[in-house]
Amino acid sequence: MGVMMQAFYWDCPKVDNKEFAWWNYIQEKIPSLAEAGFSSLWLPPVHKVANIGGPSMGYDPYDYYDLGEYDQKDQVETWFGSKQALLDLIDLAHSHNLTVIADMVINHNNGADEAKVNPIDGKSRWTEFNKVKSGKFLRDWKCFHPSSYETWDGATFGDMPDLCHRNPYVYIELFNLAQWLLEEIGFDGFRYDFVKGYGTWVTKAIQEGRYTKNDQLFKPYGVAENWSSDREIEDWLKEVNEWNDNPVDAFDFPLRYKLKDLCDKFGFSLRELLSDQNCI
Repeated sequence: MGVMMQAFYWDCPKVDNKEFAWWNYIQEKIPSLAEAGFSSLWLPPVHKVANIGGPSMGYDPYDYYDLGEYDQKDQVETWFGSKQALLDLIDLAHSHNLTVIADMVINHNNGADEAKVNPIDGKSRWTEFNKVKSGKFLRDWKCFHPSSYETWDGATFGDMPDLCHRNPYVYIELFNLAQWLLEEIGFDGFRYDFVKGYGTWVTKAIQEGRYTKNDQLFKPYGVAENWSSDREIEDWLKEVNEWNDNPVDAFDFPLRYKLKDLCDKFGFSLRELLSDQNCI
């Protein structure tokens, strides 16, 4: 059983005065993290984002293939640094036997180049991603909800347009993205952001993909953010891992709240940590 370190926190580049240098900062910490017994690093989203109102933490994806090398959205590097600094971080982590987990934000997008009227409901939305400088995964209104490919859409994330995963083009592009992050960039697995927003089959498909590293078949690690009750998380895990040859984990949010109470509430009894037998 490994131990994963979340290698960031909200607005960390600004708070720590490491704007556009966070990857370099984490590199400095890798030897001590490995020595302390950590086995994996979870990085924040690495792609170029909308940056509406200033640099963001990455949960508003614009160009998935821009890791800090194209001049767009008011900057070349991401808030965390350059693509080369990211690659150097991953290489150094691997040299210390640490795996590196990518944050997959595939429910929604933001920062589109122009708005377009969706003919299904006649409403205008910012869904035209036609100027992304990587030239990959261009998107238009057909890539988002409401869609002619499906009537159901999971929970939305703010007012950002939701990707339609049943559109074959979107599905293939997201799988290609996962393959690129693993095989070319060097990541070893994924933290799936906001999985309540799309079907479990999306996560399962990425997990079961046949990837190659060093000329050998490779299975990525996966852990999901399903911010729900213990019952809902268990139901999601049962569904996503049924007939899945590379099962995915999920963060135990009910336990997280109990540990928070342990820290915050006077007189909290340790017996309460075991009061709910359904903790993940």
